[in-house]
Amino acid sequence: MTKTVVGERFKSVFVASIASMAISYVLMLTDNIVAGQFVGDEAVAAMTLVSPMMVLMFFLSYMVADGLAMMFSYAKGKNDQNKANELFGMGVICSVVTGAAVTLILVIFQHEILSLWEISPELMDYALEYYQGLMFVPLPCILNIYFYTIYVAEGEENICVRASVAMFVVNMILDIALGYKIGVIGIGIATTVGNLVSFLFHVPYLFSKNCQLHFVKYWNSREFWRGIFYSWYHSIDTLCTALLPVIFSEFVIIFYGEQKLIVVTMIINMLTLLIAIYTGIVDCLQPMVCQYHAEKALHSVRKTMHLGIRSTIAITLGLIAFSFVLAEFLPGLFGVSSEEQLYSDCVWTVRIFMPFTIFFGVTLMFSNYYVYIERLNLGALIKFLLLLILPAAGMFMGKFGLQFMWAGVGFSFIVALLITLLLTRQNVLLIDAKEYARQFSFDTENLPKNLPELKNALAKYKIEPKNFLMALTEEIFKVYAARAGIFQIEITIIPAERLTLIFRDNGKPEEPSSPLLNKITEKNYMISGDENKLVIII
Repeated sequence: MTKTVVGERFKSVFVASIASMAISYVLMLTDNIVAGQFVGDEAVAAMTLVSPMMVLMFFLSYMVADGLAMMFSYAKGKNDQNKANELFGMGVICSVVTGAAVTLILVIFQHEILSLWEISPELMDYALEYYQGLMFVPLPCILNIYFYTIYVAEGEENICVRASVAMFVVNMILDIALGYKIGVIGIGIATTVGNLVSFLFHVPYLFSKNCQLHFVKYWNSREFWRGIFYSWYHSIDTLCTALLPVIFSEFVIIFYGEQKLIVVTMIINMLTLLIAIYTGIVDCLQPMVCQYHAEKALHSVRKTMHLGIRSTIAITLGLIAFSFVLAEFLPGLFGVSSEEQLYSDCVWTVRIFMPFTIFFGVTLMFSNYYVYIERLNLGALIKFLLLLILPAAGMFMGKFGLQFMWAGVGFSFIVALLITLLLTRQNVLLIDAKEYARQFSFDTENLPKNLPELKNALAKYKIEPKNFLMALTEEIFKVYAARAGIFQIEITIIPAERLTLIFRDNGKPEEPSSPLLNKITEKNYMISGDENKLVIII
């Protein structure tokens, strides 16, 4: 990958996000494995039935976090740190209130919620235990997800990784200790404590001297509902991910019986792994695309999405190859005996389903992208098609056999991508070609030898006031070149009613100063963990 400011920022966030999401998935997998080894496969099936409750909780968490994080990134793109801090403060208040309310609902209505399932008493006992272990997880979970989302947008994703590692260690130890001693309820308690520890790891940064993020006691109902509005569109995939296992489980129970639920568990685990990885990629895209979209920097938007799509394809291909090997071992981890026919069903189901996921990942990236560029209805439509409507329709292929069910679900991902291409007329990024051609973008390192290449590129660019712009750009580049260390610079020019010149760098923060620059009154310099930005309005 060619080094650019956008590329380096994406890589930094990508590594941290994938690590955090992979840890979250391993923890969920560990819950199932510990239950399968210490309790039995019925416990795993019961946990699969309760797990949509956790996904719905994630949905509520993202309903608070995602919209405000998007608005936070838009504010950063418009160079308004004060507004970003106000939005952060409002999000903290919303997270606390939502977490407390959800906990109260889970405690009061536990019987009504569990009675939605018509299952055997044995499964119900395990489901009740797991549910009770998770009743108090909403508050730390929602706060944990909110801080994670904001810190990634702020460029402090390394804190998120440390918090995730802490959650992993605590959760893993408690899973084994409590799962062995008190069974399924202990596994639920381990998840609750792990989320609490992870949240506490986020707090110290707010009191550090380098933190530009400040809690502001702030409330604006209009902005709150705007955040919910954005969150709804962005969080549809989480809601659908909660509903889909319910639909699959009900179908399998009706046509194949409770004993085949472990197959649903296997597929949901693989799908959850993919979604965890894709969520890590989406966490990279969201702050970058939202910020660049607010700037109207189309070249930066395009670079970011190309990186996101290429990463999605590469990771998915690797996971598909890995799944063909892993499929032989997974059923045993969940307590299924290798002598059972069920074992073979699980292995073949994974191998049939996984190759289709390459289409799933790419389409999911596009659906989130449309939300970030405020094509909300298009993004929502594709999400519903990809994650709920088409898979539910494809599921009915299962009338011809269990493997046909998952082949039908997989084929629905291809249909979703084809519909996306049709709706966008194959211009999947929806970037205006004329506006894109009017803008200028140049990536380079802060080395004096690169100045002639920059000047040549500017000389070919048709814009006024050209001489002044070339002189100003050259002068600022020399300031960057004089600094210690080597880092990347992206120079962007956005013509509109008033021309915007953006210098984006990933070096040590230091506001540039020069004779021509000092004469300009409308300028702003902002820093974050991943990039610094000088914005000049001419």
